[in-house]
Amino acid sequence: MNSNWEKIKGRIKELLPESIFKVWFSSLKGEVSEDKLIVEVPNEFTKKWLEDNYKDVIKQVLEEFGLRGINFFVSENPQAEQLIIPYNPVPVIGRMFCPRYTFEDFVVGKCNEFAFNVCYQIAEERPKGYLVYLYGNFGLGKTHLTQAVGNGLISRGFERVYYLTAQDFLNYMMKYLRSGMIESFKEKIRHECEVLLLEEIHFLSGKEYTQSELTFLLDYLLDQGKTVVFTSLKLPQEIQKMDTSLRSRLSSGLLIRLNAPDFATRKKIIRYKAKKQGYEFPYEVVEYLARQIRGDIRQLESAVLGLIARSTLLKEPITLSLAKELVSEIGIKEDSNQVEMIIETTCKFFGISREDLFSSSRKKTLSLSRKIVMYFLRYFLNKSLKEISEIFKKEHSTIIYNLKSLENKLRKDVSLKIKVDYLQNEISKELSDQSSGVEYIKVNESKTSI
Repeated sequence: MNSNWEKIKGRIKELLPESIFKVWFSSLKGEVSEDKLIVEVPNEFTKKWLEDNYKDVIKQVLEEFGLRGINFFVSENPQAEQLIIPYNPVPVIGRMFCPRYTFEDFVVGKCNEFAFNVCYQIAEERPKGYLVYLYGNFGLGKTHLTQAVGNGLISRGFERVYYLTAQDFLNYMMKYLRSGMIESFKEKIRHECEVLLLEEIHFLSGKEYTQSELTFLLDYLLDQGKTVVFTSLKLPQEIQKMDTSLRSRLSSGLLIRLNAPDFATRKKIIRYKAKKQGYEFPYEVVEYLARQIRGDIRQLESAVLGLIARSTLLKEPITLSLAKELVSEIGIKEDSNQVEMIIETTCKFFGISREDLFSSSRKKTLSLSRKIVMYFLRYFLNKSLKEISEIFKKEHSTIIYNLKSLENKLRKDVSLKIKVDYLQNEISKELSDQSSGVEYIKVNESKTSI
């Protein structure tokens, strides 16, 4: 051991926070031998930790002292006692990106085109002071796009990206608080993070302290021209128990809704997922699956993998009959599929969620949307008043009132009639694509017949 090591250690102390230096470097022994630094560490864990988390600091110090490299000598403690290491989570903020979540692997359609373009721009150009808020139901691609941003940046050599879920963020806050290192946590993000990707922000509902800290952190990041991407199931104003100041900041960003894939996009997804598995599904199979499976992207992928597995195990080609067996076992009924299509198309047009449509809220937009859905169910699918009342869990009299009310408005309000005609055409296309054989009456040609 010689004095050079003490000088090197002193330089490391200058480059790191005192708490980190005390935990990982203060007790280490070392020496310089033949232009190399030899450092004695107590175990393999410490060796790997130093190599993984402080390589930049070590590299800088080696260059300053004219050394060619470093070797760690592991000296395990033979005594059977537990080594107590103070908690130090600073270097391990965030989680790994999934390599299959890339822009190339994302199927783009009308339902997600804008979100894709914005996220792609972030990865390509890294705009300064950018706040993006992606929202929508489960399985529509929010996580895929968020991680694609991170993968895209890292593939171009830009590594100052932090990716966390709201649950991760909360856990880090609690651990740092307990260890008395909360300032280290905040400083780490402030000074080392250029792009923050934070998912499932709705999880922080009711977490007042965490919301407050996130608000201050968000202000700092945006003021410094850094980029932030949030994801959520809901709009900021729809998240309950959300701090007003945080809600205001989230609402000031670019709010982008991801919708359920339309018929054309569902076909693209099915073909793409099948191709990735080395299969090319027949035209009629793709059409059938796209008609019948109207859920999220994960359901479509599950159906593709299920059909391939069924074909492999039964040693049968992928045919329409095999696809029908699969759909039958999943429990999807064609009639319910058409009902969901009408609900989905109307909700998408008015920018509301399915939950909003069936809520007890009497907001004007929601009330009108309900009436239009009832109207379409009646005239496109010939649903009885009883069937519609069961879907909406309303009395017969309420259904009758809503249908008559809408028909009266259609005769008087030209603007409303244009909207309903547009929706009628969209639904007509879907029903035509589905070739379901269901007879329906065009809304703009129908007469009141409750």
